[in-house]
Amino acid sequence: MADDRYSIHVLQRPFPEDFIAFYPYIKPEVLDKHIAWRSWLSRVVFDGVPGVRDLMVAARDDESGEWVGVVWLSVSETSPELAHFGWFHVDPRCQSLGVGARIVDTCLETLGAAGVQMIMLPTQIENERAIGMYFRRGWRITIAHPEGDVWMVREPDGLYERTFTPDPARPITASEPRPSDFVALDYLLARPSAPIRLLPLGLVGSRRFVSFVHDWQGARHAVARQDERPMAIAVDVEGDGGAKLDVFGIDRRAMVVALREVAEGAAKPWAEVGASDRLRRAVFEELGFRMTGTRCETLARAQMELCRYEL
Repeated sequence: MADDRYSIHVLQRPFPEDFIAFYPYIKPEVLDKHIAWRSWLSRVVFDGVPGVRDLMVAARDDESGEWVGVVWLSVSETSPELAHFGWFHVDPRCQSLGVGARIVDTCLETLGAAGVQMIMLPTQIENERAIGMYFRRGWRITIAHPEGDVWMVREPDGLYERTFTPDPARPITASEPRPSDFVALDYLLARPSAPIRLLPLGLVGSRRFVSFVHDWQGARHAVARQDERPMAIAVDVEGDGGAKLDVFGIDRRAMVVALREVAEGAAKPWAEVGASDRLRRAVFEELGFRMTGTRCETLARAQMELCRYEL
């Protein structure tokens, strides 16, 4: 079959009815009904997400009229230079025909024209063919989880630091997470240090689009923002031993703002911080927490010394 049999389309909501009927990732037989992703993607397809622009880059067989491939792209209004790339599917009949490569190249052209500079995606370490295709187009691995999940990011040098370093002359505020935060939160967390820092609370989930799959109802969260852009995230998980806190960011000031939001009013707040994590330790200490002890634990197959902090 010739490659020009397949055309590539950039779809926006409302999506065509025949595309919705094709889209595999809202079907119970593809994603179990209990998986949070199915409800999220159904929301994307049918209703949209406030503050988020979702696109589907899809391939159609022009002879049969059937859809045969798709990638979902997501861009937040508050972080327009960042994008998610996910749930890549190509019909097995069309694999090895260049359809997938054309979908990916159309994604890059579409996002580049819209001013997107960074694209992150999840895949599996055993998916060597896909990783090779992404690598040749500029993606690099930032997280490889022991269970096989892999994060890859395509971006200019220094974008990560520039994106999450607030202007010292402008205020930072904190409030609960919003749907429009999620693209930036995943980008913030898609770095090698993030899982180690957040593993004690299990915040990184499966490492695939962490902020979407995490149970946001199971704890109190606060996101520190400057000009609506997320800069740090903190969490308070209530338990029998008190409120266990955690925070992540790359800027101390933003982390303090987020942590203060969840620490105020928390009953018996405490935290465990890696002994080598000087930044997070300094954030807790700035808010009056004191170290009360240490212990060792194996996290992500690495031996870590954890410092306990209490207020």
